[in-house]
Amino acid sequence: MDRAIVPLRQLLLLLGDAAVFFVALAIAVRIRFPNDVEGVIFAGHLPSFSFLFCLWLLIFAVSGLYNITLGRNRVLLLRVLFTALLFSAGVAIAFFYLASISITPKTTLALDLAIMSGLLVLWRLFYNHLLVSEKTFRSRLLFIGVNDETRELISELQTHPHYGLDVAAVISLNESEISGVPMRHTLEGLSDFLKTSHISIIVLAASLRSTPELAKQLYESIFLKVRVTDVISMYEQITRRVPVSAISHVWFLENLREAAKGFYETSKRASDILGSLFLGSITLVLAPCVALLIWLDDHGPIFFAQERLGRNGKTFRMYKFRTMIVDAEKNGERFAEKADARVTKIGRILRMTRLDELPQCWNVLIGDMSFIGPRPERPTFAAELTQEMPYYAMRLLVRPGLTGWAQVNYPYYATPAEHRLKLQYDLYYIKNRSIVLDIVIVVKTLNTILRAAGQ
Repeated sequence: MDRAIVPLRQLLLLLGDAAVFFVALAIAVRIRFPNDVEGVIFAGHLPSFSFLFCLWLLIFAVSGLYNITLGRNRVLLLRVLFTALLFSAGVAIAFFYLASISITPKTTLALDLAIMSGLLVLWRLFYNHLLVSEKTFRSRLLFIGVNDETRELISELQTHPHYGLDVAAVISLNESEISGVPMRHTLEGLSDFLKTSHISIIVLAASLRSTPELAKQLYESIFLKVRVTDVISMYEQITRRVPVSAISHVWFLENLREAAKGFYETSKRASDILGSLFLGSITLVLAPCVALLIWLDDHGPIFFAQERLGRNGKTFRMYKFRTMIVDAEKNGERFAEKADARVTKIGRILRMTRLDELPQCWNVLIGDMSFIGPRPERPTFAAELTQEMPYYAMRLLVRPGLTGWAQVNYPYYATPAEHRLKLQYDLYYIKNRSIVLDIVIVVKTLNTILRAAGQ
């Protein structure tokens, strides 16, 4: 399967936004300076505005505007876009009037912001329409074989048309049915079906080795140049987590090549040290104010320390600003929940802004944690979860983090099913961890903080 399906659409979206920025600037300069026929004034504006446009693209990314599924809700898209535009306008004003810039384009900047906003709304609405309706940008999928991952994937693709992947049909090798999807129960005439249905990707939930007829039919269709992938790979690409059925001893041996991560781990540790020193200094500045607010709220302790499991199962003390009432677990240990009644008023604000996590900079500095990784679990809970999920302990292959892939995709994990989902996200991160994925997690975390969506 072409792994660039979703990233390509995001890249096109980003390039389209950048093009809108430059076109809007050209129009604004032309209106402001109609005699600039040779474009001298426009050329003079380009260096400063180009740097500003990079800042705008970063703001858009942090705002979540390059999440292509955002477009399925037009009202939400416009609301997020409007918020990002307001923030971008503020950054532009600060950039030109607070920094030492050679130009101060008052009228030009106002024109540019107005024109850019209008063009951007039109471009975004057009792009979303194009993704959903234009066949050129879409791929037709044929699923062969039915299992739980097949059903979940089909539901995901039907719910998110902006992936650009249409389920053309499902060939069930038994009598399984999936409602709302064209079904076939035979492999005969597969080559003709692929041509007449314009199939571009075949997703296999059946084993070629155990189904000779399927291998024969696919061999006869090889000149059609249809891409073939397995449902596990497709599931991982679309959902960004490892399917439960794939988790086995063999999966870990095939996918977790820790020796190949040496350079990444070294560079990540260096960035953790530098980041903890920087954020630690901010923590020292904010700590007196935060401490006062916590104490005024209920006169209880300022800090909260708790034993957690770290890399390779080593226990450590994790520190946070206290956000729950005193004796929150007097009736026994339990997982935090969404809208947890034990959270104090000030604690709710600290959680929304993630300020409660700042004391963990000390844990990062001394090597107990990283900024990015699976969230550290309490030993008691980890033991219980390992009983239910034998591979749960594999989360301990890497340092736990302040934020992680599971946290930015799902806020709270309390039930066994939710913890199974969390394990899927954590294993995806452990397998695919890289500088690029870490940057994505940072951007998603900043988006959560700016939207005050943290819990």
